[in-house]
Amino acid sequence: MLCIEEQSIQSKFCSLTCDAVGYLGDGLRGIGSKFLRSSQMLTSCSECPTLFIDADTIISYGLLEKMKFSVLELQEYLDTYNNRKEAAIAWLTNCKATFPRGSEGVVITNQPGEYEEKQLELCQRLYKLHFQLLLLFQSYCKLIGQVHAISSVPELMNMSRELNELKGSLQAAAASVTSSDLQAAQETSSSSEPTFLSSEAAVQAVLDALKNHEFTTSICYIRECRRMWPSDIFGSSSEDETQTLLNIYFRHQTLGQTGTFALVGSKQDLSEICVKLMELNGRSGT
Repeated sequence: MLCIEEQSIQSKFCSLTCDAVGYLGDGLRGIGSKFLRSSQMLTSCSECPTLFIDADTIISYGLLEKMKFSVLELQEYLDTYNNRKEAAIAWLTNCKATFPRGSEGVVITNQPGEYEEKQLELCQRLYKLHFQLLLLFQSYCKLIGQVHAISSVPELMNMSRELNELKGSLQAAAASVTSSDLQAAQETSSSSEPTFLSSEAAVQAVLDALKNHEFTTSICYIRECRRMWPSDIFGSSSEDETQTLLNIYFRHQTLGQTGTFALVGSKQDLSEICVKLMELNGRSGT
């Protein structure tokens, strides 16, 4: 299954940008504010859809030839982005170690020239990172455009509407589960026999709850499963539980069959966002 999730990338990207901009001195606050606007636009306006499709469908319906270049391009941009992210983090760490801030948040140094050079290098690395994320976003938009095109193929079964509705229901259920509900569930599970005897039984229970529209139960199940089997098919606590449930549901609904896909998420015009980001990114580089 090809399932591209951009939320984690965007969240870490925004956090790194804020951290780096906070280190810049007064002379570079202008370009720092542009970096912040760029990161805010990416995180608030560019929720990329998630594509669910199995490998057999890609091969059996001739989609590999149509999509392989875009997928390879996307992977290359992602690899480069990760390399540039690590480079930016390493340089920021070096800056903080070489010129730490005092108690009032002011860098005290008798080497202002070197301090300024390090800040400029940090800006350059941050700009390269922002530009690479823009390329990554554009590449993903291109891939999504191709997916929209293949959705008209009559032989393919489109589960997009079903999964989008399921996502909305699960998000509402997750928001309704209070901390007291979780604490009560934890106390019950710790003082009694395990709810599930195996991970296979747990998956079946999750699927049954989803099919019966017991969405709050599904959320409670996935959280309990993560405590029992951390980093298994149920994911870790840092991963989005709604996304994990959608993964499980799609995988089992399409088990043993080909020709099914789903596009879940925002329906906004991604091309317009690309143009705005390109304009803002251009101003950041000047």
